[in-house]
Amino acid sequence: MRSNTLFLAAAALATATAQAPDLATAIQTQDNLSTLFGLLGQVSNTTAFLASQDNVTLFAPSDDAFASIVSEGGIFSIEQAAIDPGLIEQILRYHLYKGVIKAADIGEIPQFVPGYLNYSGFVLDGEVSGSNVTGGQVVSVGLDEAEENAIVTSGIKATSQVIKAVSPPNPSCTEPAQKHRNHGLTPKRNFQDIEFDNGVIHIIDKLLLIPLSISATLIAGNFTALAGAATAADLVEPLESLSDVTIFCPNNDAFLKLAASGANVSDAQLAEILQYHVVQGAVGYSTTLSNDMQLPTLAGDNLTVTIDEDGGVFVNNARVINSDILIANGVLHVIDTVLNPAEADAAPGADQQPSVTLGSVVPFTSGIEPETSVYSELTQTTSFVAADLVTAAPSSTMAAGGGNGSAASTTSEGPVQQTGNAGVKRELPALAVAVVGAVAFAVNM
Repeated sequence: MRSNTLFLAAAALATATAQAPDLATAIQTQDNLSTLFGLLGQVSNTTAFLASQDNVTLFAPSDDAFASIVSEGGIFSIEQAAIDPGLIEQILRYHLYKGVIKAADIGEIPQFVPGYLNYSGFVLDGEVSGSNVTGGQVVSVGLDEAEENAIVTSGIKATSQVIKAVSPPNPSCTEPAQKHRNHGLTPKRNFQDIEFDNGVIHIIDKLLLIPLSISATLIAGNFTALAGAATAADLVEPLESLSDVTIFCPNNDAFLKLAASGANVSDAQLAEILQYHVVQGAVGYSTTLSNDMQLPTLAGDNLTVTIDEDGGVFVNNARVINSDILIANGVLHVIDTVLNPAEADAAPGADQQPSVTLGSVVPFTSGIEPETSVYSELTQTTSFVAADLVTAAPSSTMAAGGGNGSAASTTSEGPVQQTGNAGVKRELPALAVAVVGAVAFAVNM
């Protein structure tokens, strides 16, 4: 009897597996994925690649998502698509991720999921962009505060929501989702899995934005002081050539405090200070940082991570005030104080720099043109890493990668080699226009 039961169970499983549609069929049967289906039909090599991968998750932009980005971008298109025919492929690859992420797997603590965008050579407006993260560029996937909707966060902290609606597991329970756990129930999720033979699909309401270069991200977030300081120290190109970096980015107020101290630093000293803010060879997302962790920097000295009793995260004496900003070659965290190797023993939160008055001129910003519109998600102070998130991290090991850093870099054994003054590349407008234009071109063919 037992053997018959096992046989029937195995047969049922095999039947269910055999009935799972292939990728094209699964997409075609959804009434709001017709644009994606048509786009895949125009890039057959990409379609074959997507279909050949096992155990994957596809975040599929809805028809409205495509219509929105095309209407917002206006007409650009044929020229860019001709110059860079691989751009559409990279956009699509950035929507495909390794591992099957089912609705039940998405929780309060975000996951940084590696994908299939791992191509650092495509050119936009004369500048190299793309991804230089070992194992593939990531997105962050987690539940919103109500624990009902899945949010996917991509470049410049742009968010997309999974929109496939379903009924909650227990419709009779009207209490907030936070209380479901007290009843021993799974929090309700307003989305479901769309399974296909090689994985699962989740429909999203906006396209994912490929993370930008360091310099473009600094401009997008109005971190013009760090952008200018990196330019003055001839570090823009060397830093952007590295793979697998974690950057602690002082905001403009932090540089104002440094200027008010009256400290005069040479270009060489400035380069050393800036390299003290960069960890190379390991991408440290917020969920991988742990108390008392030592992070080796390009300057050769270590940074110390401290998590206080309230869950606040500090790097030496600087507090992390905005975390997990994805960049082309790693991740960036915003801090409220300029780090100084000479003050490495300062207590977390100790302000070693004097206060400043309103109207003071932010140093290093001369000649750095800020964006006309700044992305508020980058500039706002968040409590994201100051809650119980980091203390709940399962591991103190950062996501290390062998990387494919260029010859312009070294590891913590020494500083990055400086090159000629690269200047800050105004890459954001070019990338935004190119992505919109290429999508518009492909959609309207």
